[in-house]
Amino acid sequence: MTSYNKRVYEMLVRILVFAKRYQQFFPKGSPAGQLLDEIQSAVDRLSAERTSQATAKGDAKISTADRALARDALRSQLEAISRTAKAFGLTGFWLSRDKTDRSLVEMGHRIASRAGTFKQSFIDSHLPADFIDRLQESVEKVEKTILDQVFKEDSRVTATSAIDEARTAALSALQRLNPLMENLLHNDPPALRLWQTARRVERFSGSRRGEPDAAAEDPPVTRNDTIAAQA
Repeated sequence: MTSYNKRVYEMLVRILVFAKRYQQFFPKGSPAGQLLDEIQSAVDRLSAERTSQATAKGDAKISTADRALARDALRSQLEAISRTAKAFGLTGFWLSRDKTDRSLVEMGHRIASRAGTFKQSFIDSHLPADFIDRLQESVEKVEKTILDQVFKEDSRVTATSAIDEARTAALSALQRLNPLMENLLHNDPPALRLWQTARRVERFSGSRRGEPDAAAEDPPVTRNDTIAAQA
């Protein structure tokens, strides 16, 4: 979660705590009760997606490490085969200057398919007898780590998008709920102050440019969802 989303989440939890304390203002089926249900649903989703996002982020880090190990192993094998082939004047075992993982995979497939013709020469040059099998296994491992990382990154992006959607839904419901609460609590100053405190997003001194200002009053609803929760 971004800093802003965390602060919005904390604010929404305070709203739910307030509602639990003052249940009489949120009867089931009433406009206020229905809006509170929308906020509760959004908070539940935020909580679930926050966990999904954190899990996907952690998995992606593990995938990055696994991919680096697989890449290094494949590159080492390709360099050994290419170096040996060069010593014997064998063509077709050159390595591309492109060292991306996908390029390494392509080189691995190419060299593995060509090496069979000269297998004994490579073995006589002290490469392992199963060097082709090992090369193919390394190629497959790099391919797998590429796919795994893409999948986990997609999971993280999906969770992030869901968090933004849930935040937008919650802030939209809160924007509609706030005038009702201001009216309901007009003659109860202590409760009104608690409500106004609960609905404020805490200010963060290191806010990024473009983040909503938590102290602003009645901000407009915009397309990029920068709806201040204190509206």
